[in-house]
Amino acid sequence: MILSDRDLKTLLAAGLLVIEPWEEGQLGPTSIDLRLGARLVKYRGSRLELGKAPPASEEIAIDPRQGYELRPGEFILGCTLERVRIPNGYQGFIETKGDIARAGLQVHNGDGHIDPGSDHVLTLEITNLNSIPVVLYPGLFICQLFIHQLSSPCLREYRGKYFGQQGPTVYQPA
Repeated sequence: MILSDRDLKTLLAAGLLVIEPWEEGQLGPTSIDLRLGARLVKYRGSRLELGKAPPASEEIAIDPRQGYELRPGEFILGCTLERVRIPNGYQGFIETKGDIARAGLQVHNGDGHIDPGSDHVLTLEITNLNSIPVVLYPGLFICQLFIHQLSSPCLREYRGKYFGQQGPTVYQPA
């Protein structure tokens, strides 16, 4: 079951669901709009070896006036401005905001779920599917967070390798 704005407000007011920073205008009928943070990460090197060491990468600060020009077909990691904490008994799921999707961007690469117990900014896997460059600016409302109620609370909340991340986080081998 996807929670309505009424249920989302109740979880937020109780401090169970945490979105920081938070503005009331972020709340939609069934979702919470999240903004793009000010840092991006780009992979470097000629290849990425899964199961080996973390890949070479470069962090990029987005210029608030000029933005970051994402070329057609380019893949980059970003993160939400907001820290998100998902309570036990619930799971989050992000989707690209409709207007952002209409510009040709995708904000997750098939990994849009946020497990119960997660407490961090969300890494976004951003791809430009358009045939022209698209400019990204920090603070842009880029994705929507939907909250689903689980059939029962989990026995074990998320404490995986990406727990507590504070910025866009590259692939980490197990």
